[in-house]
Amino acid sequence: MQPMPIRIRPSLLFVILGVYVAAMAACRPADEMPASALEAITPNGLAAHIQVLASDGFEGRAPATPGEEKTINYLADEFQRLGLQPGNGDSYFQPFPVVSITSTPAAGLRVGDGQNETSYEFGGEFVAWTRRVVPESNITDSEMIFVGYGTVAPEYGWNDYEGLDVRGKTVVMLVNDPGFATKDPALFNGNAMTYYGRWTYKYEEAARQGASGVFIVHETEPAAYPWAVVENGFTGPQFGLVAEDNNMSRAAVEGWVTVETARSIFERAGLDYDALKEAASQPEF
Repeated sequence: MQPMPIRIRPSLLFVILGVYVAAMAACRPADEMPASALEAITPNGLAAHIQVLASDGFEGRAPATPGEEKTINYLADEFQRLGLQPGNGDSYFQPFPVVSITSTPAAGLRVGDGQNETSYEFGGEFVAWTRRVVPESNITDSEMIFVGYGTVAPEYGWNDYEGLDVRGKTVVMLVNDPGFATKDPALFNGNAMTYYGRWTYKYEEAARQGASGVFIVHETEPAAYPWAVVENGFTGPQFGLVAEDNNMSRAAVEGWVTVETARSIFERAGLDYDALKEAASQPEF
């Protein structure tokens, strides 16, 4: 990949301790709950709060924006008005550090054999980012390996990385899991996606395997959303938690490619994407 400059914005995110309040409400008998709190839990009351929080004045409620400040203050004021006790000492808030990372539209994906290269367009044909808290991240001369669904699931007797050394390489994988592909109820959970089908798991597992780059092939049916969702969701600021190692244990680059991009890459390598996709749904792949 070409160098991918990223803008990093440290932030302090505040979470309303609503889970604590909800748990408290669930565990306490109704006759011990503040009457005002119980009376406020009505369809009309809920709709009124939603109308306020969804209004233009709250600017979308995005983290690290004035809209977030308005939102958390509104919720804290409502909790106080209802007589609910703070869940973090004398505060309704629990602050923790996050980082916002934005990939530049100049990011590029170039695939070739050392003599000829094909370039793919950021946004329309692929998206990529990094979770590492660094000013720039890129991969150069990285071998690409197709790893099926990128899944290691001992309870299902499944390991797509068995016998593979992907350290320092770029892995390409399918979205969802083999059960969805085969519709076999005896394989994973059949048509119902397991956690192994989630993109979050796939990136994490690839990092555990030592991969430098991770790309998931997008297809609308197994993903359950069109490419526009991927493009719009991953080309703006990406908020994430910051580990002690500044997320350096994550792959240098994570991303998605369209199925058309995948077919093009596979064709360059003399491979049939559709045939390999079908083979990847079998345990012996």
